[in-house]
Amino acid sequence: MTRRPHPGDSTTRDLLIDATIKVMVEDGYAAATSRRVAGEAGVKPALVHYYFPTMDELYLDVFRRGAAAYQERQTRALTSERPLHALWDTLIEPKDTRLLLEFMGLANHRKAIRAELAAWFGRWRDTQITALNSIVREHDMDAGEFPPAGIAVILAAIGRMLILEDALGATAGHDEAVALVNRFIDRFELP
Repeated sequence: MTRRPHPGDSTTRDLLIDATIKVMVEDGYAAATSRRVAGEAGVKPALVHYYFPTMDELYLDVFRRGAAAYQERQTRALTSERPLHALWDTLIEPKDTRLLLEFMGLANHRKAIRAELAAWFGRWRDTQITALNSIVREHDMDAGEFPPAGIAVILAAIGRMLILEDALGATAGHDEAVALVNRFIDRFELP
């Protein structure tokens, strides 16, 4: 007798979440329909709704998994020997940023997604600011001249924009921008 799948069955749920991530990163959130996700996962479309009664529930689980992994990488980066360089590396990771940009687009149309993103961004930025406050103090930087919140926003914005433009095939000035950020960071964390 075959076992009936259970909504708590992590194997199938994980398979569906992985498939959704792949579709969203490759083809955008609008392509992540229950049929497309099921096809990518190699299961029947009805199983998507068995595990996730609404697509918003699937999207939220995808986001929460990605956000938790990203937060963990950021925490490791901010506690590493060279936290500014490591943070910058996380901010220019294309796959993570592409998925985040898809969720930002999805949030424009879905209130539940928007609320989840807003709450996560607050926690994500607070973690950065807390760590950057320590880094600014450790390097005897003037917090008025180099406000940690400002540094966090600028690094994230530059990283996001580089990835967004690169996806469009517009890369003019990217090498120079990356070199500029690296020179700035090198002032405080020599290689």
